[in-house]
Amino acid sequence: MSLSTYSDIKTSVANYLNRSDLTSTIPDFIALTENRLDRELRARVNMIRVQTTTAADTAFYDLPSDLIELRNVTYETSNSNSHALSYLSPESGSREYGTTGSGAPRAYTNLGKNIEIFPTPDGAYTLGLNYFKKLVPLSDSVTTNDILAAFPDLYLFGSCLEGAIYLNDSEQTARFMQIYKGALTEAKAAEDAARFSGTVMQMTVQGDPGSLVRRGV
Repeated sequence: MSLSTYSDIKTSVANYLNRSDLTSTIPDFIALTENRLDRELRARVNMIRVQTTTAADTAFYDLPSDLIELRNVTYETSNSNSHALSYLSPESGSREYGTTGSGAPRAYTNLGKNIEIFPTPDGAYTLGLNYFKKLVPLSDSVTTNDILAAFPDLYLFGSCLEGAIYLNDSEQTARFMQIYKGALTEAKAAEDAARFSGTVMQMTVQGDPGSLVRRGV
């Protein structure tokens, strides 16, 4: 049984649910599973690094639209060294740097859809953001993605779970919930083991106009 494409998942969900009348609804089950995976799974294949350049007297920067969880922010020096900025709460940042003027980045705070850099940059500095991004939704035109390639069982059993809920089948819902949760636990354990082993998989994007955007203050 192949589970490498969107079509494979749709066919397998119909087979596992033993239903031939859900063709128009199965894509909804898959979309709901993708929402669930965005909430519950943090996978190395979905970790990305974006770089941007600050502007003088600009402290606020929009976060990437595909961000789920920000891991850290770094300041890249001219000799290619990378230094992690300290995280501060908005209150602590304002209290510690509110009267210091401007300078090289030392800290940041996460304000939801944007970050604030402390102190306010006094020129052009390269910042790096390491974060987990949303998975790319499957469709007839996007037939696969990194999460499907790495964890096809999560896609399958998550979609079957959503299908059982839709069908109001409590027995099948409990069954697929147990299978999905087991697969999710194994996936998280594999990710944790890989992180502790020092294995890192991430993509670097430089100068992406759709990532960090300067916000005027």
